[in-house]
Amino acid sequence: MSISVESSAGATAPAAAGAAGPSSALQLLADRALAARPSEVRKVFRAAQRPGIISFANGAPYLGALPFDRIAEAAQRILVESGQHSFQYGASDGIPELRGHITALMALEGITADPTQVLVTSGSQQALDVAARVLVNPGDVIFAEAPSYAGGMAVFTSYEAEIVHVPMDADGLIPAELERLIGEVRAAGKTAKGLYTIPNFQNPGGVNLSAERRLQVGELCRSNDLLIFEDNPYGLLGFDGETMRAIQPEFEDITVYFGSFSKMIAPGLRVGWVLPPASLYGHLVNASETSQLNPSVFSQQLISAYLDDLSWESKLSEYRGIYKEKFEALVETLEEVMPAGTTWNRPTGGFYLWVKLPEGVDTEALVYECIERGVVYVPGTAFYTDGSGRSELRMSFCLPPLEDIRKGATILGEVFTSAAAAASSASAQAAPTKY
Repeated sequence: MSISVESSAGATAPAAAGAAGPSSALQLLADRALAARPSEVRKVFRAAQRPGIISFANGAPYLGALPFDRIAEAAQRILVESGQHSFQYGASDGIPELRGHITALMALEGITADPTQVLVTSGSQQALDVAARVLVNPGDVIFAEAPSYAGGMAVFTSYEAEIVHVPMDADGLIPAELERLIGEVRAAGKTAKGLYTIPNFQNPGGVNLSAERRLQVGELCRSNDLLIFEDNPYGLLGFDGETMRAIQPEFEDITVYFGSFSKMIAPGLRVGWVLPPASLYGHLVNASETSQLNPSVFSQQLISAYLDDLSWESKLSEYRGIYKEKFEALVETLEEVMPAGTTWNRPTGGFYLWVKLPEGVDTEALVYECIERGVVYVPGTAFYTDGSGRSELRMSFCLPPLEDIRKGATILGEVFTSAAAAASSASAQAAPTKY
């Protein structure tokens, strides 16, 4: 006879009755592992892994326009000229040539940095993890936009931080709300540690933090001894090519800045970086070395070769045009098919459209019905830690072809319109009769 043991992450494993095995091992889990919640985004991805499904869930770039022939030539040249170095361990903080390219990219957003202060990581997710491990204590409060990137919140909560969401509007995070919430947290006797923000084409909201608010938010953080965790994977992906000034240049003493090549080149190369205040750099390097001895030398060399060729700028411009066309196709279709009362933002770049449906339409409950119909999105609840977002969803428009965007949006419109009608009918029946 055997029994099933389910972990907090939802995995099920057989265990022999009366024998030491998975059940006893589960009793040894650390508290932080028991408290961890499975990623709602990843759960949706796993449920949607089947041929032919139209995915608005993946926050993934379209790779079809990459110059793979030139990349292949660069890869061959690298391996022929320095293959033994490329496949060997390298510097734990990154190769010099890539760190130089990174500082040049950040300069486009007003950041002045020495390449030796850039720490290269295996994607920006690892950089976030390293920074949180070094800087966050159990019980610390991290402020984050409402809604916010699920992966960022997962990192901070894994180190037992508390997330406090700050409302946004069309100009991004609202400084007055941040100030109010800082006061409430302090009044409750809690430690306010920092603000996690994605100021450019925010994931998932798609909005930009205005230039005026960047200064206001920075001053609020400085005056309240808060760190700023500035996460910026989308800054160079404005549809019109416009690049906003980062928060970091005016607040470099309190800003931990994160960047990534996953969105502007390719996520499979797994290369990101972090630029911390100078006083924190050595601590982040030490922590990084405990989770990775070094980022992939070959991936770094390949990205450096790509950026050595100035045609990367025209290629990035081409991608901006592709993404703008896909965004416009999505919005045009939604305007035709979504139920009355549905609203969405109007991003000027990035990957995401944030949609709010009429009250009573539960996007979390409907996601699997939509998967059965052949289309997937991420429910809004995945981007909050307080249960908010039931009638909201994120749609990523960059990956699907135009035809699939229109088809998938039409299916969603049918499902949501039916659900909105049912919710309206139920509300009418529940309303008291007036005499």
